[in-house]
Amino acid sequence: MRLQDQVVKLTQRAVEDVIRAVEAIPEDKRDWSPAPHTRSAMSQLKELSQSPALLTRVIGGDIPERFRDHAEENRASGAQSEDFAGLAATLRSETAKICSLVSSVEDEDLEREITLPFGGGMIITLADAIGLHHWNLTYHLGQINYIQTILGDMEMH
Repeated sequence: MRLQDQVVKLTQRAVEDVIRAVEAIPEDKRDWSPAPHTRSAMSQLKELSQSPALLTRVIGGDIPERFRDHAEENRASGAQSEDFAGLAATLRSETAKICSLVSSVEDEDLEREITLPFGGGMIITLADAIGLHHWNLTYHLGQINYIQTILGDMEMH
């Protein structure tokens, strides 16, 4: 199995894990956050539905000078749904696009270096970049699971 195929498989599974975890939170608590400066499950789901557009650019070699600018463009576009079903559908469709791109990456390109605009320039390989969406999904899945436990739900969903 190629690395690209494994990344796609793990990413698709993580998408369904995140959606299932948010869906398991009572509807009236999906926008709740445990502290004033923390994020709700829905806020995280919205980010995850938007982030593939940026990561697709990164994998394609079109690195925005500032990631924050790209996130602000996404928010300003207003095209994002705000409800669970819409965000879940967007997350699935945007993930399908990035997974298609990841599948098309040639093995010989995996060691190509990319410079990200963090801390004066973070250098990663394309092999690292194709796993960023999966990493972000699992990072936020942990945060969503934590919200579930605060709400008293100890079941694994």
